[in-house]
Amino acid sequence: MTWTPLTTDDLLSSMTVREREDFAKTSATLGVPDRAAPILTDLVAEVRGYIATWSPNSLSADATLIPPSFKAKALSIARWRLLITLPGYNPGDARKLDFEKADAFFNKVAEGKIRPEAADDAIPTTVPSEKPAGVEIVSGPGSRTGRTRMDGI
Repeated sequence: MTWTPLTTDDLLSSMTVREREDFAKTSATLGVPDRAAPILTDLVAEVRGYIATWSPNSLSADATLIPPSFKAKALSIARWRLLITLPGYNPGDARKLDFEKADAFFNKVAEGKIRPEAADDAIPTTVPSEKPAGVEIVSGPGSRTGRTRMDGI
């Protein structure tokens, strides 16, 4: 399966052109004239991190791509992050609920309950083991019987 990038134009599937322009470029700086681009870049890295936490999953060799089935949920999170950049603006309960559902979706991905499709250029993830490396010491409980514990019986 061919994985896909997240672009600033993709945001138009989840918000209006006016919202996209107003929220991404209001109070912007010369260094970052459009805050949507860094939000999407960070989000792609975050989604790939969720996928990589489950060792049977694989990632695309291209670090800018995510599974196409995850795109709508990722755009929901990107929209929310873009709308909350302006202080005092309330994006509304419907968008907040959509963000919360998308966030819960990616938490399930991290737990391995939802698995992404394999990329055409898949590479295995390198997730450290949950068990500590080295020797594990296991000891049994102490003796319950013996002359000193039996009260002379």
